[in-house]
Order: sequence, then C-alpha cells, then structure tokens
Amino acid sequence: MIGDYKGDVRNKVVLALLQAYQDTLDYDGLKSILREAEFFEVSHIENLNPNHLMDFFSFKKLLSAQNCLLYRCDKLLFKIGKKFSFYLFPLGKQIEEIITEINELILTDWKVEIVKKSKNSIKIRVQNCIFCSEIGVPCYFFRGFLVNSLEKTLPSDKKVIFMGQKENLKDPNHNNFFFKLKIKKKKYI
Repeated sequence: MIGDYKGDVRNKVVLALLQAYQDTLDYDGLKSILREAEFFEVSHIENLNPNHLMDFFSFKKLLSAQNCLLYRCDKLLFKIGKKFSFYLFPLGKQIEEIITEINELILTDWKVEIVKKSKNSIKIRVQNCIFCSEIGVPCYFFRGFLVNSLEKTLPSDKKVIFMGQKENLKDPNHNNFFFKLKIKKKKYI
C-alpha cells in the first residue's frame, strides 16, 4: 500500500464490515480477509467497542485485503456492500442522513455528497473514495452500500438502479466520480 493514510474510523464501521464479510463469505472468508490484512488481534469481533476509533491505516489494510482476495468478484463486492449498509444502519435512515453520517464515521481525506436530488433520482459525488482507491479496483462495494441504503427507505414496489460512467481503472484518480441512483417501479411478472 502506497499513500498517505491519515485519519480515523469508528469501530462501528469496522464491525459492520466484518459482519458483512461473515454473513456473505462465512466465517472462513472472514478469517481469510483478517489473515491477509494481518488482523490477528481481531479474532473475536464481539470484543470491538463500536464507540472506539481505529486508525485509518489499519482500516485501509482491511479494505486492501478485501480488494486483493475478491479481485474481479464485482457481484460479490456489491452484495457485501449491501450487507454493510444493513449492518451499519439496520433501522434505515434517509439517504441525506446516511451521507452525513458516513462522512463523520470515516474521518479521512474523502467526501461523499448529494449534488442533486429529485423525486426519482439522486446524483452523488464521491471524492477520494476509500473503498476503491487502488488502481484496478472498481467501486462495486460502495455502489452496493448506497443502492441498499436508498432502497431501505423506499416502498416495497420501488427499486434503485445505479447509473454511472464506466471507470477507467488505470487512472489513479478513478476514485473521484459522479453517479446517479435512479428510483424505478418494480415490474412484476
């Protein structure tokens, strides 16, 4: 990992991420990510105090291990992102609250903001996305997180479609992007 990793992350975020791994990848998948990240001290996630902070460098090691072991597993990363949303905000919140809180829970050089909102769509800008900062890593994890976060606030006959440009994964700035979440009515057969 090359870069400047200053900042802190609330353990609440780490716990939600580890629970999403365990739920999606089972205990062995969780252990593999922890081993790859050299997180031997976090063998029992129930021992983490959600109100304490983890340094951003350690959190980034966890994300790098995820991106390494799940390279090109885009649908799986999307699914883990959706689970992460569930565990981080189990009761659901409005998308504006989620955007504000995620910026407050992960205190580093990144920013997520709503640029434009209408009845059927939300345009979001992400600067220095921490989930896809490595070259060659697309941001399916964070997409899944935002799609599920918005879907939880909608009636059951609505769904969220992610719309965005194809990322140039060779561009070192591919972690700065705009995208749109479009709300559509579900089609039943």
